[in-house]
Amino acid sequence: MSIVISEMLKKGIVTETRETSGFISHMFLRLKANGKPRPIFNLSHLNTFLALKRFRLINHFKLPKFLMPGDFMVTVDLSDAYCHVPIKQSHQRFLAFRYMGTTYNWTCLPFGLASAPQAFAQLSNWVAQLLRSWGVRVVVYLDDFLIAARSPLQLEEDTKLTLNLLRHLGWVVNMQKSQLNPSQSRSFLGLDWDTRTETVSLPDQKARDIRHHIGQFLSKGKWSLKAHRQLLGILSFAAFAVPLGRLHLRPLQIAGRSLPRGNPRENRTIPPPCLTALTWWSRHLKDGSPYTPPPRSVVISTDASDWGLGVHIGSHLYLRHEWSEQQQTWHINHKELYAIRWAIESNLQLFRNKSITVLTDSTTVAGQIRKEGGLRSKTLLLETDKLLRLVYSLQSVLKPIRLPGVYNTLADRLSRNLALPEWHLTEEATSAIFKRWGTPEVDLFASHRSAVVPSYVTLDPSDPLALFTDAFSRPWVFNLAWIFPPSPHGPETPWSACGLVYGFEI
Repeated sequence: MSIVISEMLKKGIVTETRETSGFISHMFLRLKANGKPRPIFNLSHLNTFLALKRFRLINHFKLPKFLMPGDFMVTVDLSDAYCHVPIKQSHQRFLAFRYMGTTYNWTCLPFGLASAPQAFAQLSNWVAQLLRSWGVRVVVYLDDFLIAARSPLQLEEDTKLTLNLLRHLGWVVNMQKSQLNPSQSRSFLGLDWDTRTETVSLPDQKARDIRHHIGQFLSKGKWSLKAHRQLLGILSFAAFAVPLGRLHLRPLQIAGRSLPRGNPRENRTIPPPCLTALTWWSRHLKDGSPYTPPPRSVVISTDASDWGLGVHIGSHLYLRHEWSEQQQTWHINHKELYAIRWAIESNLQLFRNKSITVLTDSTTVAGQIRKEGGLRSKTLLLETDKLLRLVYSLQSVLKPIRLPGVYNTLADRLSRNLALPEWHLTEEATSAIFKRWGTPEVDLFASHRSAVVPSYVTLDPSDPLALFTDAFSRPWVFNLAWIFPPSPHGPETPWSACGLVYGFEI
């Protein structure tokens, strides 16, 4: 401790004081990964007196929107970043500690102060905003800058500009931690980002450390509440870079409820489902996860009722399925989740390597998909597990959106085994058109309910009154025909393309 304090005195980080009033906190040492001592200033008691404002920092969920395919990247790390921010002299007495009978004050912003991240972020974000105004693509997390550009040459120029600005402001760049060579693969926010493959993964060393940590649980077969919470914290971070990671956290979270709160260090046997989940984690830590969805997309809306399920895929595909006796006993949320899986299993090729937008009127279903399962219902968790594994096997991703039932009319009617709504012009409108242009011989895109003239063509092969099935299956040899195709956007918005076809053959 004496050596550390001596170094801090030389750097001007702390100073001796004879103040008789202030706030004394405890400081101790912890070893860094490189074996050097790190001073820890415990300000937990002082923090209880601080009034904090809410603020946001960039996180790994936002970074995919910043990166572009094929970007070159560098990272810039500041040395003793918080020490660049001085503390007003009259306030330094509140950041005091004692050692060997001597009182020391911090002269700069210390780690551990609850308001420190916000104070420093305001400064570093201002620097980043200034760089952006100069055309530099940059994001910053406290003292870590990530700069990206479309070419190595442009990136070198932007990096030089950034370094010059930081030095001009009096900030010291940590050249050892900074990665200043343009590369399409860089570590940032504790993860490896590769813009060539558009994937994010755990760094090799971090994956090895987590695997070793998991191995200790697997070999001992026991855990305590404290060890369980530490493990969940580690794996919760890793889950962003491991496909289906959050899904495989659920057994661990459920099991944690039974661990004794009164004695957090008491060891209990790890349940078999948790051992299975930990084994899965150990095997898949380096799988890596795409941080952008597939370029091709498909929209699917689903609904479930007492009769069955209804599915509307894209613009033209309508499916319905009646429940079996066993399925009729399911909870409605189970039915809604199953409807999505059934639709995908019924059309595997259609959903392969796609970004699948799921429209559902169930908040629970949307949450189960978005969060990769929940903790309240084991039945829903099992169904979500089947759905997400299926989608992952297709190299696709799901994006759930809650659509109120009043707007989900097609899937709703399909699930109730009702006829689909159809659009057609009113008799008053068609009469005015026919009076001017003549009465058509046939309605080429219609049904028995929507036809505007007695002779019509339909897509329903079971309609005995139709002239024939599918207007595109035969040449059009009519003198005058009526065209009013079905809406490609669903029944809420009629398609504007309608009209008459005069006597020619196509």
